[in-house]
Amino acid sequence: MSGWLKACLLLGGVFALAALAWMAFLPAVVERELRSVTGFDVRVTTLAANPFTGRVVVEGLVANNPPGYPVPDFIELRGVRADIDEFSWIFSDRLVIRELDLDAAKVELVLQGNGRSNAADFAAGFSRPGGAAAAPAVPAPAKPMKYLVRRLHIRLDRLVVADFSGSRKEEKTYDLKIDHTFSDVSNPSQLLVPDVIRSLYPFGADRDMGRLLPGDFGRDLSDALGGAHQVGSKLKDAGKKAGDYLKGFWDKLEQSAKP
Repeated sequence: MSGWLKACLLLGGVFALAALAWMAFLPAVVERELRSVTGFDVRVTTLAANPFTGRVVVEGLVANNPPGYPVPDFIELRGVRADIDEFSWIFSDRLVIRELDLDAAKVELVLQGNGRSNAADFAAGFSRPGGAAAAPAVPAPAKPMKYLVRRLHIRLDRLVVADFSGSRKEEKTYDLKIDHTFSDVSNPSQLLVPDVIRSLYPFGADRDMGRLLPGDFGRDLSDALGGAHQVGSKLKDAGKKAGDYLKGFWDKLEQSAKP
């Protein structure tokens, strides 16, 4: 065997070991950073990332609420797959994701007695310099990151809402079965398409979504669900009026037909 071939095999072995080490330690690194930033207990079963192609695959991601929450569960993701254009962030102020697939088994939204929700607390961790451990009394607003997702596929099977803000706990489970694909997403409010609103309507019709979900998305969802409720009420009233009219019409026909 030539010296050149031996060198190539040795170099290949070094790269293989480096790749295995990268795959082995990456989940632990990501878990530690996410816990530090958010304060939530994040666990990842499998995480693979290729820094050369921008391909990221995550399996079995679970985020549990911090200590002090009345229930532990928050997010359970079966998988996340992303194809990221890494150079987009280098040469512009916007991150471009060519494809993003989110497969969620369950999301549990918890509203505490103090009016704070776990979704709001989780999102706030990313807007605080230094993460959750260095959170000031009033979080300083951070400039939101610009992004563009060319193709976004979201699956969400089940949503649980646990409300502890009243005198007693209220918990409801909704089998949403959302399975929708979006194009060119640069704002969360673009997710509020009619199919999604129709799926979310049963759990959001009688709730203030601005308290459960953070930022503009919660307010936009509240507005969208409120508009859907008004349309539904008008259609229901119109149907009732039409039914009353037809009933009166047939009653008159029956009376006129009698000798």
